[in-house]
Amino acid sequence: MRRVLAAAVVALATPLAFLTAPAVPSSAAQVSRPVVRAIPRPLFRRPPIDVAAVQEAHSLVVDAQARGVGVTALRQEWQRVANCEVAGNWAMVGPEYSGIGFLNSTWEAYGGTRYAPVAGRASRDEQIIVGMRVTGDWIPDQYGCDPGGW
Repeated sequence: MRRVLAAAVVALATPLAFLTAPAVPSSAAQVSRPVVRAIPRPLFRRPPIDVAAVQEAHSLVVDAQARGVGVTALRQEWQRVANCEVAGNWAMVGPEYSGIGFLNSTWEAYGGTRYAPVAGRASRDEQIIVGMRVTGDWIPDQYGCDPGGW
């Protein structure tokens, strides 16, 4: 009978054992899992593309190729024009002439206002691009300056 009674106690006690939480020793209760934190990654942001600058560079390369020279040589040739026309002052702004001797009306007529209101406010490369449009890919004579502008 003892066996039957013991078996009955075990049979009744087993489901109760699964329903109660096991006792945790005090040393194990203080041990915890390490907290893993994600390392913040810096956000990579591509600088915005300056479309106008890309188009300007492309135009300058195309103009240089039309002359059969490199961009550096093209800039040097136009620097001689600037030296002749306005003593090298690309930023010259006047009521009638600006930049490297552009008539302000010529600057407007050939699309220079896309870059600046007058040539003297535009960059050297922008003035070269418009200058190449005005002259049809020809560089003015650097040794016979035209005091009337062009």
